Amino acid sequence: MFVFDPINQGLEFLASRDLEKAESMFLRIINDPYSQKNELAEARTYLNDIRSCQSGSASLDFGSYKKLSKRSPLSLDVLNEMFAELYFSNAQTYREFDEVLEEHIPRVINRLKQINIRDVVARDKLFDQMGKGGIRAIKQSIEKVNKGKERGNPNFDLYRWKTLFRKFIEQINPLLLERHLELLNHILQTAEINLLEDSRLTSLTPKYRWIIETTIKSKWFLLRSYFFKARSETESQFSKKEGTRKYWEEVKYKKTKIFEECGFSEQNIQKFLFIDKLNYNTLKEIHQFSADLGLTLVPRDVSLALRGVSKSRDHIRERAGILMGQRKSFQDELRDLGFSRDSSYEIARQAKRKNSHQISDAFQTALKVTRDEIYWYRIFPQSHTLKDKIEAQCCKHLSTVRIHMFERGRLNKILLQEGKSLVRKYLIRIYGESVVGLHCYFRLETIHQYYKLKFFEYHSKHIPSVSELIKISRKDFKPLVINGYNTFVKKRRLSVPPDLYDAVKTHISLTSWEDQYTTPEEKLLLKFWFLMDHGVSITQGLVQKGIFKPKADLLANVKNQGAESKS
Repeated sequence: MFVFDPINQGLEFLASRDLEKAESMFLRIINDPYSQKNELAEARTYLNDIRSCQSGSASLDFGSYKKLSKRSPLSLDVLNEMFAELYFSNAQTYREFDEVLEEHIPRVINRLKQINIRDVVARDKLFDQMGKGGIRAIKQSIEKVNKGKERGNPNFDLYRWKTLFRKFIEQINPLLLERHLELLNHILQTAEINLLEDSRLTSLTPKYRWIIETTIKSKWFLLRSYFFKARSETESQFSKKEGTRKYWEEVKYKKTKIFEECGFSEQNIQKFLFIDKLNYNTLKEIHQFSADLGLTLVPRDVSLALRGVSKSRDHIRERAGILMGQRKSFQDELRDLGFSRDSSYEIARQAKRKNSHQISDAFQTALKVTRDEIYWYRIFPQSHTLKDKIEAQCCKHLSTVRIHMFERGRLNKILLQEGKSLVRKYLIRIYGESVVGLHCYFRLETIHQYYKLKFFEYHSKHIPSVSELIKISRKDFKPLVINGYNTFVKKRRLSVPPDLYDAVKTHISLTSWEDQYTTPEEKLLLKFWFLMDHGVSITQGLVQKGIFKPKADLLANVKNQGAESKS
């Protein structure tokens, strides 16, 4: 016997004085692992009544059971309560929703079994009813929580609800299908076609039997329209492998599995599920392609797949660091300049084609300026940290990097920051470790103080104290430098050509490190000190070679292009 509501059916048997069948119904409830506490309590009560009657210890009022059996159909309140409870749970990820649903669904399985799923239309109506009831229950709960409170309380999250309901449907659909197939098997055995609740179906004809048998074989919900079509048309529908309701629902579940695996938001999942142009095989192809490159799909990949698989593949390649065409050429150019793989990819991917040369030019210019002005900054252009910082600026500013590096002083700041360690080491060498702990150290740790101290090291027998050094302003330092230069040139018997002197005087660095007190004498001394620190003797021959001209390559005359030797 096929039973939707064992309690009600048992009461009907009791009302008709069929104690044996009534007992069988109530025992079925007790033996059902999904029975709820209230159902078990009712079943035990009625079983006790039956056994008392059978033993003769009590007489039953069978009319009262008849009244109980006519109670109204059960509602979906238990489902709505579960939806409200799970909506406010801590579940956030798709896996967490699966876990909480697996835990809570057993308590509503009996209620689901009591629903007559006659065909796929009845199932869809049930889903629609459950969806509306769940939303209503959740909104009522939210209103209770927000009642009497200030604004700012959480409102109904549509996509959280959609996730919850979608995962719920995924889990209960197999249960409903199993129950539906049990109903169809029962109809085949008993010919009770009236259970399909259609007045047009009066008896189980051979055609109807064939339709039900084929439906059971296909393991899908009955389509009642088949009963009213020609057999040949129905056969063609059953033989179809694609385009059926079953096929599209299976495709939907497969798509959803891929989307969840890739971490798509519920909003994107809902959007892509209802796009007919998104072929599952296409989705599967780009998903496998991205997996082969060690990536997961992003919504943009799927959107591009609607315009062609090749566009989606190109976008995935770009995300994997594989560019195409001119972008690839530009990436290779950046790699040749010394950019890292990640940075070269990001820049080549984002930079506009017509402005890409500005980035590489700015990078090369920054390194050239570093080399040209090495006598001031004392930073070697092959420094990895320097290149990394310039590279970071290129990634950040792209085609406007030149403006930031040279016009807004970013390169000057980077080079000065890089030279902090050099200044620190030099101060410690001159004044000892304790200099770092002085309260005025922040005033001492500048490049101007470094070169003032360098001046006294090379041109004076007396090294000033920290306080004396700090008190010497740039204005006061200017005549000292000029006198020191003249003494040095005279002592070394150097003859500086006027054209060299004028060229040094008029040259302004791209980083504009010079101030109003900077003189040609100071610039020449800076170059002399740099070479002397690296063990190069300043001679007239070097002057005549032109290595002290602006933008001349001083570094080429240094044998050990590594750490400073005396600084």
